[in-house]
Formats: sequence, C-alpha cells, structure tokens
Amino acid sequence: MKKLLLQSLTAMTFSMGLFFPPLSAQNTYGGVKTTVPEAEVKRQSQFLMAERERLLNHNDKALELYKKFTYDNPNIDAGWYGLARTHTSLKDFPNALEAIGKAVTLSPDNRWYSIYQADLLEKVGRLQEAVMVYEGLVKRFPDTPEFYEQLAFLSLQNEDPKRALKALDKWEDLVGVNEEIAFKKHIVYVGLGDVKKAAAALKKLSDAYPNDLKYRQDLAEFYDKIGDKVNALASFEEVLRRDPDNALARMAIAGAQGNTDADKLSALRPLFDDPKVPIDEKVKAILPYFQKMGAGTDAVLTQNLLDLAVLLEKNHPDEAKTWSLSGDLFYQANRPAEALQRYRRCLNLNPTVFAVWDNTLTLLATQKYYDEMLSTAERAMDAFPNQPKAYFYYGVAANIKGRPDDAIAQLEQGMLMTASNSGLRLDIIDQIGLALMGKKDFAGAVSRYEQSIAKGGDQHQGILEHLGDALSLQGQAAQAIEYWKKANSIRRSPGLEQKISSGKL
Repeated sequence: MKKLLLQSLTAMTFSMGLFFPPLSAQNTYGGVKTTVPEAEVKRQSQFLMAERERLLNHNDKALELYKKFTYDNPNIDAGWYGLARTHTSLKDFPNALEAIGKAVTLSPDNRWYSIYQADLLEKVGRLQEAVMVYEGLVKRFPDTPEFYEQLAFLSLQNEDPKRALKALDKWEDLVGVNEEIAFKKHIVYVGLGDVKKAAAALKKLSDAYPNDLKYRQDLAEFYDKIGDKVNALASFEEVLRRDPDNALARMAIAGAQGNTDADKLSALRPLFDDPKVPIDEKVKAILPYFQKMGAGTDAVLTQNLLDLAVLLEKNHPDEAKTWSLSGDLFYQANRPAEALQRYRRCLNLNPTVFAVWDNTLTLLATQKYYDEMLSTAERAMDAFPNQPKAYFYYGVAANIKGRPDDAIAQLEQGMLMTASNSGLRLDIIDQIGLALMGKKDFAGAVSRYEQSIAKGGDQHQGILEHLGDALSLQGQAAQAIEYWKKANSIRRSPGLEQKISSGKL
C-alpha cells in the first residue's frame, strides 16, 4: 500500500511540473548539487501532505490541507485540481466545480483538467456547459477521437442530435467507418425520423465491410422494417449470393414469393422442414401472420400456419418454443384440445414462462379438467410465487372441487399481490365469496362482496350475481333480485334471467 501511495504521489508531482526533493535544502540533479529554497521545500511538503490524505480517503483532513495550500499558493493549478477532487469525494459539487474552474483557468492546455470539469458538469446536469467544454477540447486537440465520441454522447444527452451527428462525422473522419459510429449515426437518424439517412449509415458500413454479412443483414432487415421491400429483397439476395446457406436471407426471400399470404407460407415449407434453419428465424417468419389468423376469416391461411407448426414439431421437438408457438397457433385456430397437449409439452421442457402456465390453466378450466387444473396451478405457484393469477386459478379449482378452506388460503395470498391489477383483484374477491358460501358462511360472503361494491365490484358481473345468490340464501329475495338484475345488465345470461323471474336460486 505504501509503495502504491508513493507511486501515486510521484505521478502527481510530475503532473505539476515539480519535483519534490527530500526535506532538506540541498539535492543533486544530473550530478550537480542544487540548493532548493526552504520555502519551496515547505510548499512541496504541504502539497504532498494534502495529496497523501486524499489518497488515503481522509477527505476532511485533505480538504483543510488543500484549502490552506491554495490560499498560500493560488497560482498552482495542481492544488486547485486536488481541492476539486477532494470536494467531489465529499459530494460538494458546487465547490468542486469552482476549484476545477480555477485549475482550468491557470492551465488551459491541460486536457485532464477540462475532462474532469466536463465530468462534473455532466454529473450535476449542466449538460450544455459540459458540451461546450468538449467543443473546446476538440478545437485544441483535433486528433483525439475520444473527445469527439464524448462530445457526441453529451450532445445526445442534451437533446442536440445535429451537434451529435457533426461530432460523429468528425470522429469517423479520424478513425474510418466502424460499427460503433455507424450504429450511433443510424440511431440518431432514426430518432430524427430520417429513415433514408438511417439506412445510408448502415449501407455505408456494409459496403465498407462486404465480407461481414451481419451488416448487410442488418441493412436488409431495416429496409424491410421501413417498408422498402425492393431494397430489402436486393440486400437479402446479396447476402444469399455470398452465403447460399444463410437462413435469414433464405427465409426472407421465400417469404417474399407469391402474391397472397397462402403463397408466401407455402414457399416457407421447405425451410420449415429443414432442421438446419434455426428455429428463431422460423418463429420470426410466422409472427406477422398471428393477427390475421386471429380474425378467423381465412381458413386457408389458418391451415397453412398449422402445417408449418407441425413441421416445427417434427424438426425441433426438443425446443420449448416449438410447443409454445404451436400451442398458440392451435389455440388461435379454436382447437383447444390440441393446443393444451402442446402447452403441456412446453411446460415439461421449460416451466419458466408464465404465459404458458396461464394459457394452460385457461384451457384446463374451459375443458373442465379440474383435477389437473388444481395440480397445475399448484406447480405454477411453486414456479412463480409472485404471480397472483396462479393463486386465482388454484382457488377456482379448489372451489369447484369442494375444498373452500384450501381455496381461501391461496386466494387471500394472491390478493396481497394485486395492488396494480384491480380486475384480477375483483376476480379473486368473487372466488373468496364463493368459497365462503361453500362453507355455508353466507353472511361472511355478503360482507365480503358488499365491501367490494364501492371499489369496482358494482361493474363485476360475477360479484353482483354471487352477492345476489348469498342474499337469496339468507332469505333476502328482494335484495337478491336487484343484484341479479344489475349483473344481467352487464352481460345477459339465461341463468340470471331464470333467477330473476323465479326470485330464487
């Protein structure tokens, strides 16, 4: 530690343009004995003591020593720099900025002082001033790429993209075209809404490195994203010319064939039947068709997508995302039994995606597989202890299976997690009320339901209907009918209309 401290002190000494001799009046330089004035020895000793305390993180001591040093030696820039760093360590940024400002004034050609000043200005949010410091640095040191890089960064932070682009251009002039600069310029142009220049930045990079096909792929995908299908296809074809097995390009070109969605999906079949084409590229190719499939108006489109799903299963059977995607497709196609089989397979391969648990439990509920729903919900709670919906599903299944105490315990636990989800909170209250009725605690159910009315329960059909049920079971038929009517006004049902007409459950 002492050796490192001595090295640090020595480095600081030379940065001051000083040399500290032993604390005596004489030393030897280049074989010549030289007398050092006692005042100089004292001055250097003062500085060393202050710097030592700072390096040892004794900042309060260092502050007092630096204050005295700068008071006695106001024209020594290194003293003000040391004082600025000490103030910074003590989180006193206004005084740190004042001190570093004096150091910069005394030694304007010392780049490190200016860099430190800009860092402090950035830290306190004075971005425009930090930008101006770097404007000065690039003028004084025009061949330093790092200064243009930081100028661009600060300009973007200061919401000045045009200044940032100028800095990026200067940086590129110094070091040539490279990925970092090209992507920064691309992002700035995208932010400005200038998609042509955004594409040009990527094209310049891909032209500069023609053998790095990733850049050409990025360009092609950007063209595709902005709807420039002609340039996108040309770029993908260039990739394929250089790499005939490139999966991304093959998928893109195949997907562009034909005039109809069905034609395009048919063209994708050979690629989906090729296990060497990565599954991620296949998933990416299918996703744009989900919304169209959800409309349910194109039977040919639906069948083509299901055919592709089966090919995924054939060629990527050990990938969880295969079965998740396939399950989603069969679910969208209104084939719940086949979707459920696929979700089960997905969970066996990878139980870490809650959306798959959610879909599985929904299908188990709609198909009335309540035993499996109960056990699956329990597994979901173990896998996702902070997901209230898992507790809700458990409560639903436990209520149906006649286990109200189990239902209440888990539903109350789930309720604690619903502060930001009022809809689910009301669903859970509805199930808690049903569980209380299952225990013949009709008064408890009424109380629980009534507490929720002013908190959104008056718009929840289940709560309104079941509050009516609980009141009816207490012999309060007139009140029960009123709540059944309110429930029926939200969504009509034959069951509710029967209760209203008969005046009883």
